[in-house]
Amino acid sequence: MGAPKLLLDLAGQTVIARVLAALGRAGLTNRLVVIHPQANSLDRGVRLHGGVALVPPTAPPEMIDSVAFGLRAVANDLEASGEVGDPDLPWLLIPADHPVVVAETVQSLLDAAGRNPGRIIVPTHGGRRGHPTVFAWKHALDIDQIPAGQGFNWILKHAANDVIEVAVASEGVLIDLDTPDDYARLRAIWESS
Repeated sequence: MGAPKLLLDLAGQTVIARVLAALGRAGLTNRLVVIHPQANSLDRGVRLHGGVALVPPTAPPEMIDSVAFGLRAVANDLEASGEVGDPDLPWLLIPADHPVVVAETVQSLLDAAGRNPGRIIVPTHGGRRGHPTVFAWKHALDIDQIPAGQGFNWILKHAANDVIEVAVASEGVLIDLDTPDDYARLRAIWESS
């Protein structure tokens, strides 16, 4: 991308600012972001926009390693505070490079999780699965069982009976930012609207 993609500008806001803002408007107050140990600018950006930066001692090689680090941090905090984790307590996983996810989508997923304790809530648009996904805490406990070379989707397959798909109106659940072409398309969308 030529620059840290989470700090790229989209219509006057960085990618990470857009993601954290959408989560905040949906009512999420505890927004954790696992970042690279040398990502000082991203650390400042996360804190500036209401998130908490979690910094592992070494850079996680894969997304699954970032997720595992974040979940372990939450588990350690729960243990230190003496709180017992409710196995059905929902938590939301969103890749930080999904800058067009809207608060209404997040709220719909959280509402579905509230009606379906202990389940995995996956958004769909046009019949395709997207992000973010709401898991139950019991699924966080399965992360150490994921075989090497597998990603977090292993849990979706392993716990297939727990998965509920929720159709959402926003195509944003399918749009991520991986390439310069993706960035150009997203900028064009904002410039034309």
